[in-house]
This record gives sequence, C-alpha cells and structure tokens, in this order.
Amino acid sequence: MPERIWHPISKLEFFVEHTRRWLADVQENADTLEEARTKPHVLADTDVVRVKRVYTEQADDLALFEEQAEKWGQLADLSPSRRAKLKNLDEQLAELRELNKKVLALADELAKGIIDTVMAASDAELGLAALLGRSPGA
Repeated sequence: MPERIWHPISKLEFFVEHTRRWLADVQENADTLEEARTKPHVLADTDVVRVKRVYTEQADDLALFEEQAEKWGQLADLSPSRRAKLKNLDEQLAELRELNKKVLALADELAKGIIDTVMAASDAELGLAALLGRSPGA
C-alpha cells in the first residue's frame, strides 16, 4: 500500500470546492437512481454492478478526505476563517457519506428488478409479480 500523503492546510479551499462538486454529482446520480425505482427493468446487471463498484470505492476515498479533515482540525493555530471552512468541509463530507450509503442501498434494491432478472424469470413468476405489484426477484 502506498504511503499516505497528508496535505497542507493551504489545500483546504481545494478540498472544499472539490467536495462541493462531488456532492452535486452524487446527488444527481442518486436522483437518477431514485427515478429508476419505478422502472428498474431499464437497468442491466452491468449498470448496477458498476454503480456498486464506483460507490464502494468512493466510500474509501471519502475516508481519506475525512482523515485529512480530522488532521487539519487538530491544528491549534487555525484562523477563524479556516475553522469555518473546515466545518463546511466536515458537513459536506457527512452529507456525502449519507448520499453514498443511499446510492448503494438503491443499487441493492434496483438489482432485484433489473432487465437480467426480468428476462430470467418464468412467465408464472412474471405474472405473480405483476399481480402483487412487485418486481420479479423482489
């Protein structure tokens, strides 16, 4: 494993801006997956696998950002301005962590009704699922 790189506090603004954009992207993806809840059959197995892989890796990246923010928070000589920016970063990271969990949960839910599952179901399973208002495999 490569050695952990710690960034100087002068990079705080970069981290805040990067996390803000990251949060917007994840929110957009979460909204898209939320829309797919009513029609999971439009997704393929590869789509759901990719979402799970990307957001599992993202959780690891989030941990790195959280560790960096924690390290900066331990600095005794932070200006009030930097303390405020660090608080903002912490809040964004917490929101990002929750959104990441939401996306992974949605992916798990959607995996039950993806096109591959629908195509693999028998006519009887499809009929029963339709009568019960469920997706096949749910």
